[in-house]
Amino acid sequence: MPTQDELVESIINAMDSLESGNPALNKLASYLYKADVKLSEYLDELKIFTQLNKPTLKETQEAGKLLEQIVLLVFKGLKGVQSIKSFQSAGPQYDLLVSGDDIPWQNVCKTLYLDWNQRDIVIEAKATKAAVPDKQFARLCSIMDLNLKGAGLGIFITLNGATGFPKLGSSRQRGVGYCRLRQILFHAKTNKMIVVLDKEDISELTKNGTLIQILTRKIRDLFELSGLPTTPAEQFQEIDLPLHLKMLYEHNS
Repeated sequence: MPTQDELVESIINAMDSLESGNPALNKLASYLYKADVKLSEYLDELKIFTQLNKPTLKETQEAGKLLEQIVLLVFKGLKGVQSIKSFQSAGPQYDLLVSGDDIPWQNVCKTLYLDWNQRDIVIEAKATKAAVPDKQFARLCSIMDLNLKGAGLGIFITLNGATGFPKLGSSRQRGVGYCRLRQILFHAKTNKMIVVLDKEDISELTKNGTLIQILTRKIRDLFELSGLPTTPAEQFQEIDLPLHLKMLYEHNS
């Protein structure tokens, strides 16, 4: 009689036959990301920092290290990670670079719309009170375009997002600018993706599957440009309909 872990492995291996972006992959998100039990403790420490009105330079530096620790705990929870690095290369500093070479990582890539020859993920941690500015976004674009040819996905882990992105509770955006515009142009030029997670997104990562769910929603939003912030991972469905259609949808649900 196979163990539960063996059954899960069989299911994940069977995903190899599914095409990239297939909705069936999302049902196995909880197996592709296992949240570290220590993550809640580190997030509680980060929350204390975010509540400071005027953090000192030392407090900001410590928060930066703490956020990097959170990033490591999060991304080592992805199924199939075989390479996880943080180092100063001949040029840039990489906060975290993760990848894999076997079938479990291939399934992560399919779920995240990544081509196999661009299966690396590069993560930048920014523990600043201000939103990530355009020059920082441009730096990551340059790194992925010129230095990390094998990286198909870049992720900013931030406290307050990036300039130009829709904020929680804001009205729908009809135009784009700042980092949001650069995100769109970079994807159009290279077919590579950069997404941004803020403190609200990070707080959800203590549950299995949430990292996969959040990233897929951020990536789909890059394709769709809805002009609205992505919904929380705990909301199973994303419904964005005008009133005359929404009434019918809710009535028949």
